[in-house]
Amino acid sequence: MLEWIGGGTRALDISIPLFGLVLFLVIKWRFDPHRSWYYFVAAFLSWFGFDLVIGLYSGTLVSIPYLIGSSTAILLWICCMAFFGLALLTVWRDRTA
Repeated sequence: MLEWIGGGTRALDISIPLFGLVLFLVIKWRFDPHRSWYYFVAAFLSWFGFDLVIGLYSGTLVSIPYLIGSSTAILLWICCMAFFGLALLTVWRDRTA
């Protein structure tokens, strides 16, 4: 099943930021997070989807067509950058408040 997403190395590369998200959820549970948290989570999920699409495209077991894979990956990457930018903008605006 790991070959679907490009092998064990890609699964390890995905699991490291996933551990950070879990740690972030634990911190959210303990402390009151900034409202930009939702943008950071949306950016992470967009990046996670992007990485899965790239992994499926380069995987050996299941292959997705080039146009669908590339357009989905580009769209998810743009969403990731937009959400991350919104999160940083929210932090920047609320830092003086």
